[in-house]
Amino acid sequence: MARLKGGADYGKSKDPSNRGQIERFSPEGVFLALYPWLRDGVFYVEDDFAEDTISATRWNVSNTAAGDGTNFAWTAARSGTVQGSTGASDDHAISINGDALWYGDANCGMEVRFKIDVVTGLSFEIGFTDALTDEDLPAVTDVDTPTTGNGATDVAVIHLDTDQTLTTAALVGESTGKPYAAQKANIATWTPSAATWYVVRVQLETDGAFCKIFDTTTPSQPVLVSGSDTGKPLMLDGATAVRPHMLFRTRNTTPKVVDIDYIRCWQDR
Repeated sequence: MARLKGGADYGKSKDPSNRGQIERFSPEGVFLALYPWLRDGVFYVEDDFAEDTISATRWNVSNTAAGDGTNFAWTAARSGTVQGSTGASDDHAISINGDALWYGDANCGMEVRFKIDVVTGLSFEIGFTDALTDEDLPAVTDVDTPTTGNGATDVAVIHLDTDQTLTTAALVGESTGKPYAAQKANIATWTPSAATWYVVRVQLETDGAFCKIFDTTTPSQPVLVSGSDTGKPLMLDGATAVRPHMLFRTRNTTPKVVDIDYIRCWQDR
C-alpha cells in the first residue's frame, strides 16, 4: 500500500468525516476517516457552534465599521449555527477569521458549511490568507485580472464577485515572498443557489492549492458540484503562517444573511 500523505489526502476525499468513508472499508478509507483523531501527528480544530457565544480566542468576527450589518453570532438552530448579516449598505461586509497557525508545508486544509439567503449582488471569499489590513475588505481586489491587496502577501481563496466581469467562482492565489504571481483557476461555472447548504473546502499541499465544493442539502450525502484535487497550482509560500478566512459582502442594497453550520481545519502536526 502506498504511504498516505495525511492532511492533503484527507482534503482530497469526497466525504472524509462521513460514514461513507468507513463503508468503503479499505485501509486508506479507514485511515482518512480516523485522520482527525491521530492526535500525535495531527492538529485538528472543529467548531460546530454548540455554545451560545462564539469563541473569541478561536475566531475573530467583524463587520464594516459604521455599517448596518450584524457580526456573526450564535443562533438557536438545528445542530448549532452562527448567523450574520451584511446589512443593506452597498459594499458592506461581515467576516470571520481564525489565527495564523496553519501552513501549506503541513498540508493544512479547511472547510465550512454555509448557506446564503440571497445570491444576487454578492461577493465572498473562503480560504487561507495571512493578516489583512482591513478585515471587512477581501484579500482579492480584482478577479478578472487577478490581483491581491489589503495587506495580504500569501493567499489561496475561493473568490466570487458579481460586480466583476467573471461572476462565477475562482480559486485565486498569490505569494509575494516566493514569489508566485497572482493567478486564478476558474471553478467551472459555479455560483451558489439561494438558501442551499454548501460545504466549501480549500486544501493546501506545500505551495499548491486545490478546492472542492459540495451541495450538502442532505448532510449525509454530499454531492460534489465543482472543484478538483488535480492540478494544484502553486499559489502561496507553504512556509508562511496563514489563517482560515471567510468574508461575505453585499454588492447592492439587499442584505445578505449568512448561516455557518461548522468550520473545520486540519494539518499534519
